[in-house]
Amino acid sequence: MKLFECQACGQPLYFENDRCESCGRPVGFLSDSLALSALEAREAGRTFRALAAPDPAVRLCANAGYRACNWLVPADGPEAFCTACRHNRTIPDLSLPENLERWRRLETAKRRLFYTLLRLGLPLTKRPEDPEWLAFDFLSDHGPSAPPVMTGHASGLITINIAEADDVERERARTQFNEPYRTLLGHFRHESGHYYWDRLIRDSDRLAAFRDRFGDERADYAAALERHHTSGPPPNCSPAS
Repeated sequence: MKLFECQACGQPLYFENDRCESCGRPVGFLSDSLALSALEAREAGRTFRALAAPDPAVRLCANAGYRACNWLVPADGPEAFCTACRHNRTIPDLSLPENLERWRRLETAKRRLFYTLLRLGLPLTKRPEDPEWLAFDFLSDHGPSAPPVMTGHASGLITINIAEADDVERERARTQFNEPYRTLLGHFRHESGHYYWDRLIRDSDRLAAFRDRFGDERADYAAALERHHTSGPPPNCSPAS
């Protein structure tokens, strides 16, 4: 992930920073310009001027109250949630302390995904009523009566088991399924790949080129997964550029 710079003092900033460690200014991410900006408070801290883009005024995403987001929204707009957070359909029960910390980790990985989607100019619908809406369910199967939660994608809905945000649980699954690159960001990228295949490839004239590079998606999934785990990728598999 690229480094940013505080416009007030020149201190390097990381993508997840919500405050400059040098000058103490709050910082936030502008999704329109893909810039992390130092902020100047207005209206007793309810709105801000972004030094990277002085107009218009901005305010923090509603999930900033949980320290789960550092993105910004226009101060005079109707949206409470930022470009990334407004795609959440379900979040875990935050009255449980372990859920709050796991959700924060999920949101960190999801914002990195959205940074890439925005940078690549991939289509993102703006309203939940759109049939091509991309949505996220962050669910827990912890507890005796909770149904099992499978991470996956179905018709634009990406479900993530929040246990994946637990380092011990993810390491257990990584070892069990022989997946050396099993990460939170990897889950988001993988499942969003299914979403964009449906939107951009499935019914298009790009199918032949897709199959030439990535293989035939019509192959039996269980058999292909078993073959991958036992033999690795096919020798003619091209890495994505």
